[in-house]
Amino acid sequence: MAFDALANEPLVSILICNYNYGSMLAAAIESALGQSYSNLEVIVVDDGSTDNSREVMAGYADRVKTILKENGGQSTAFNAAFAASSGEIICLLDSDDYFLPDKVEKVVSCYRAHKGAQYVFHPLKRVGVNGIDVEAVARRDNAHWEPKEGSRWLDYQHRRNTFTAPPTTGLTLRRALWKKLKVIPHEVPPLMDNYIKFVAMGLSRGYYLAEELAVLTLHGHNLFSMGGHSISRLPVDLRIASAMRRNFPELLWEADRYAAITLAKWWRLKESHELDETSKALNAYLSEASWISKTRIYAGGWLRYWKHSATAGSKEQAYRFP
Repeated sequence: MAFDALANEPLVSILICNYNYGSMLAAAIESALGQSYSNLEVIVVDDGSTDNSREVMAGYADRVKTILKENGGQSTAFNAAFAASSGEIICLLDSDDYFLPDKVEKVVSCYRAHKGAQYVFHPLKRVGVNGIDVEAVARRDNAHWEPKEGSRWLDYQHRRNTFTAPPTTGLTLRRALWKKLKVIPHEVPPLMDNYIKFVAMGLSRGYYLAEELAVLTLHGHNLFSMGGHSISRLPVDLRIASAMRRNFPELLWEADRYAAITLAKWWRLKESHELDETSKALNAYLSEASWISKTRIYAGGWLRYWKHSATAGSKEQAYRFP
């Protein structure tokens, strides 16, 4: 039976993937188990941790499904977690984050209220390990800080809007949509969440629920959690674009736009014209591109580079869908 027609509470799977976050893992698991919504399963995958993570997981063995695997990267961990899940709705949770108690209940209600939504995304509250609200400080100190976006439908199949998508813990998908993602490619970590959300938004309509339903803890080791465009993330962006193009030919336009955005960032940030990893990744992407794609990428990259130069000083948006 289709999810829209379900009268009872659908099963929700919370997927937690962990690597060496033993000090934070218990809080993530407790937040999943402490939800006000009762019909759920919690699956925790440890991706070859070398700290005390597995000891922490052992303490919850009677309440969660646990998977212990050799280190293979975040994408392999989430692939394993999904394979072990049964839920109609999939909620992702990074092991260094945690859910608020009513997160799942509100997400399920949102799916019910917005029939046809294949995914529901929501923003995260970002706090430091000292408990300080990072965004509150940023709003205070940055005159260009932009307000959060309001709740609304997201429809990229018809290119109706732009959207700043949240990191992993703000993503939920219907099971049918996750199946369309197939196996998440191994080359996309550490920005696996970008691959998931860009492909999901390209394939289906969804809904953005503008409520902070989870907390992202900034501790100095979580990559790119406050956005920014360091040179180190650009090769990963291009590998994501390549994986999108390879696995979903119908999303070629979106993949090329993602490559164009990355090209514009590289022009602004590059330290070496020949030897850096971004140059290699860009050449690899362009080597398999048609002349139409190359024209689109260079034209789009130049336009974005020019626009940035003309508005230098304004706050850049992280996680904007191409």
